[in-house]
Amino acid sequence: MSEAVYARIRANPKFVQLVERRGRLAWTLAAVVFVLFYALVLTIAFAPGVIGSRVMEGSTLSVGIAAGLFQFVFFWVLTAVYVGKANSDFDAMTAEVVADAVAAEVASNRDPPPAAPAVERVKEASGAAR
Repeated sequence: MSEAVYARIRANPKFVQLVERRGRLAWTLAAVVFVLFYALVLTIAFAPGVIGSRVMEGSTLSVGIAAGLFQFVFFWVLTAVYVGKANSDFDAMTAEVVADAVAAEVASNRDPPPAAPAVERVKEASGAAR
């Protein structure tokens, strides 16, 4: 693509909306990961008794191991949410923005329509061009 197409893409309000929506989702998911991860780390540091306790009476599974396994599964789910959103909404918006920019570039590079000289000749013949 030419530099003009890239400029048209950057100037498109739909592109700005796409970047804002994608960024908002990415930062939200990153914040969720950050909070959950550091909540576990802080719990390990300041409440080791909670982490070492068993999930239920007689179980060999500790709360810490269960929380760690939960995080692995939950982070995969968050990744799937982002990928699903990207493949459906963001890819469609991207394709629309690129199609608009390419169409505008093609339209701006076209020669004047061939009917224009014929219209001028008709005007001249009718005396309207005087």
